[in-house]
Parts: sequence; structure tokens; C-alpha cells
Amino acid sequence: MTTVPRVIHFVTGGGSGATKVALDVACGHLESGRYEPLLVMRRKKVSLPATMQAQIDATGLRSAWVDDWPKWTTRRQLGALIADFQPQVFAAHGFSEHIWGRQAAFAANVPVVVHIEQNCERYAPWRLWAARPLAARTTATVCVSQGVADHIRPLSLIGPRLEIVHNGAHATRYSVGAPPFSQRGQDIIMVARFARQKDQPTLLRAAKRLADTGWSGRLLLGGDGKPSHRNACEKLVATLGLTGRVEFLGRVADAAPLYHRCRAAVLSTHYEGLPLVLIDYMAAGCAALGSEAPGVTDIIQPGVNGWTFPAGDEAALAGTLRGVLAGGPEIEAVVARGQADAPARFSVGRMIERYESLFAELLAARKM
Repeated sequence: MTTVPRVIHFVTGGGSGATKVALDVACGHLESGRYEPLLVMRRKKVSLPATMQAQIDATGLRSAWVDDWPKWTTRRQLGALIADFQPQVFAAHGFSEHIWGRQAAFAANVPVVVHIEQNCERYAPWRLWAARPLAARTTATVCVSQGVADHIRPLSLIGPRLEIVHNGAHATRYSVGAPPFSQRGQDIIMVARFARQKDQPTLLRAAKRLADTGWSGRLLLGGDGKPSHRNACEKLVATLGLTGRVEFLGRVADAAPLYHRCRAAVLSTHYEGLPLVLIDYMAAGCAALGSEAPGVTDIIQPGVNGWTFPAGDEAALAGTLRGVLAGGPEIEAVVARGQADAPARFSVGRMIERYESLFAELLAARKM
């Protein structure tokens, strides 16, 4: 009887983008039958989102938890799970799970250890001190975008082999019922958590410039995040005289109807890993605008499937939005290319296939 290789995916249990990627890849193993997966999550103060728990339950995915603190407990519990499951591959997703996960995997002599870097993280000196010695022993480093690879290369965090594997999105659901671009109003949307990184204030100031030149639409801001950042944005709306023109939506459960009412969808950000929300925007038939930031440029090809602007440049953003909202054949052609292109290039199926093929190559190399 032939047994398939066993894979542990270790990730935060907080429900981040990294959690979703690890969950989708692990579930993909169950569907393909090429690997036997175990999803291990590190406990966080916030619970795993109900949708993710439902996915685990529906697929029968085997999962386990380890404690968040102290770190020696995290590593000890991971070691016990490794001893029981005996994986041939250990995939450590995201920061700082990739540090503690690889330490445990190396201690247990797992044959293939993969470090998956999900974002342009700001490494404190002591985190660099912990992460750098692991790079040389790591079988492969996976970055979810070229921007992430460019960020960690000068930090000396890349192992002997580097691969770019883009995250995948379930974006085609946003295409269903999407109205033609020409039939939409002048509304603009941005869905992102409230944080300094996401830079909603630049979009608000751009909206003020549009309003001063006759823009008649509304700006929709979806997402939760830090209350202090949302409060600052609400005060800025009042200061700019945009009260009544900006809607704060909170966490958005079903974004499709919101996207379908908007011509333009923006991600004003300073850095990303791979911002899947841009793919959602495109699939929904919106004109997708993103700042020229790491991660964004892996998705948007300016003038081909969307538009970019210098990060933090409210005047440039307002000018680009003004042209996009005016519409016309050239704008509609770019939107149509984005709607067809991005969901195909960044599908969950493609992501799973890339990981499974990589694991197979790494395992074969170990046997040579």
C-alpha cells in the first residue's frame, strides 16, 4: 500500500490572510489526494472566524492548536505534534509563526522545511536575530509576491531556494451579476482594515478634491481594524466637509452588492504581501486603483488591467479617479481585461497546484 507524504501547515489561528492560505492549501491536499495534511494553528486572543471553522468541519480537515506563549511551550507542543504525525514536509506560514515553526521542525529533523513569507513585515532586531540563522537550513523560501521577496532579500532571510507563489482568491463569485461599467454610478469603495499601513486619509483627501470639482458620488469605506484609526478618519471627514458623502461600513460580510454599485475601487496602502482585495475589485467589474506599493504591483499592470498612483499622493489619486469615473471605451477596456485576467491568474486552484508541485520537487531532491 502506497502512502502519500504528510504535510504540516503551521499558521496563526487569528484568521488572517495567512490563515486562509494555509487552510485552502491544506484542504486542497485533501481534494487532490497527493498529500495528507495537518493544519496546526497558534492560539490568539481572537477566535478563528466561523467561516474558516466551517471549512475545516465541512472538509474533515485534521487540525490542532498550540499555545501562543511562552514560546518554549509553543515549540514543545509543536514537537509533540510532529512526533505523532511524522510529516515529510513542514510549511511555516507568516510572521512570526515561521520562526517558531522552523525551530521546532529542525529540532525534529523534518526532511523538508518551507518558510512562507506573507507580508512586508517590519522585523525588530531581536526577530532578525532569531530568523536569520534559520535561512541556511530552510529547504525553500516562498514569498507571496515579488514585492515581499525584494523586501526580505536585504534582510538575509531567504534560504537556498526562493519561489514566488502568489496567493489565490475565490474571486469569481464577485463576477456573478456584475452590471456593466457604464451602468454604474459615481461611487468609490475601499475595503481594508483601518490602520496606518492602509492610508485611508489619502483617499479621503482625494475625495475632497473630487468633490470640489463636481464629483457627485459617495465614498464607501469597509473594514474594521484599529478604532483609533477609524476615529481619526471620521474626524478628518468632518474637517474636510465630507459629512454625508462618506459611509463607514464596518466589517463587510457580503461585498458583492457594494462593489457592483461602484465604478472605482481603491487600495491606498504603503505596503502589502499580495492584496487579494484588488483581485476581488477586478472580478466585480470595478476600475481597480492601487498605490505603487510592494505587492500591489504584482497584480496591477497600469493601463492594462488597472491603475496605480504614488503612495500617499492625494493629487495623483484624485486625478486618476477623475479620469476613471468619466468612463469611456478606453476605461471600459482596461476594466474588462482586469475582470477576465486577475481571477484566472490568482485562483485558489493555481495556488494549490504550485504548492503541491513545489513540495513534490523538494521531496524528490531529498531522495537523490
